[in-house]
Amino acid sequence: MMRSILPVSARMGIVFAAIALCAFVRPTLAIQPTLEKITQEADGTVTFHFKIRIDETIHVEGQGKEPNPDFFTIFNFTGMVPGSEKQPAGWTFSTSTNGVTPYRGGRTVLAPIDVEGIPNLTWSRSGPTVQGPIEISGFSVRTTVKDTIVGEYGSQVTRNSSGTLTTATPADLKEARIGSVTTPKLPPK
Repeated sequence: MMRSILPVSARMGIVFAAIALCAFVRPTLAIQPTLEKITQEADGTVTFHFKIRIDETIHVEGQGKEPNPDFFTIFNFTGMVPGSEKQPAGWTFSTSTNGVTPYRGGRTVLAPIDVEGIPNLTWSRSGPTVQGPIEISGFSVRTTVKDTIVGEYGSQVTRNSSGTLTTATPADLKEARIGSVTTPKLPPK
C-alpha cells in the first residue's frame, strides 16, 4: 500500500478547493437545446418538444446580420414527419440530410456525427437579436420513431465580447458549439 506524503490537512484542503471550484465554475452553454417532453399523437407518431437556453455571454443574431444568422441544428432526427415542425416567432425552420454545421471565425471547426440521408433539424434566428440569459420554448417536430438515444446538436452564436481574441471582422465573434441532446433512435446499420 502506498502512503501519501501530504499531511491530512493538506489533502483535505485540496479536496475542499476542488469542491468549491466545481460548485462555482459552470460550462459555457451558448445555445443549448434540451428535450422538454415527448407526447404521443393520435396517428401513432410522437412529438419531441425542445427548449433552448442562451447564456449571458452571447447573443443570437437574426438573418439581417452578416456573416449569417445564428442557429442551432439537431443532427440525425430519424423518422421526421415533414411539415410537423413548430417554432416560436422570430425563428425559421429548415431541414437537410447533411449540415448545417456551425462556424467559428468563418470556418467549420466542429465535426458532429452526421449520418447521410437522415434529416437534421435547424432553427435559425430570423427576428431581432436575442440577448442571453434567456430560455425559449416552443420548438417541436414529430417523428415515427418512439425510442430515444443521446444525439448531438451544434450551435452558432455571437459572443458579446472578443475577450482575448483579436477580431478583424464580424465573423471573428462567431462561436461554434457542439453538445448532446435526446433524439430519436438511429436505424440499425
